[in-house]
Amino acid sequence: MTIGRIVAGYDKRTERLTIEHDRPASLFEEVRSLAAVPDTNRQALGSYPLSLAAIRALASKIPAPPNVDAYEWFLEPIDSGS
Repeated sequence: MTIGRIVAGYDKRTERLTIEHDRPASLFEEVRSLAAVPDTNRQALGSYPLSLAAIRALASKIPAPPNVDAYEWFLEPIDSGS
């Protein structure tokens, strides 16, 4: 199994996963830092919340929706195949 990471947006009203963006490898360290992933988890295995400030900082680098406030954002691992 190969682990990838996504930036996931959950609708605040329904709590459903609404948006998934692959996190480009070039942004991993920046996203990891913005999600406050501890150094003891260098691979970011787990779900880490991203603040609105973090998403706003990333919005120009990922295709974020215009209304980022409508979502709860997380950095999450996914199985990206083998």
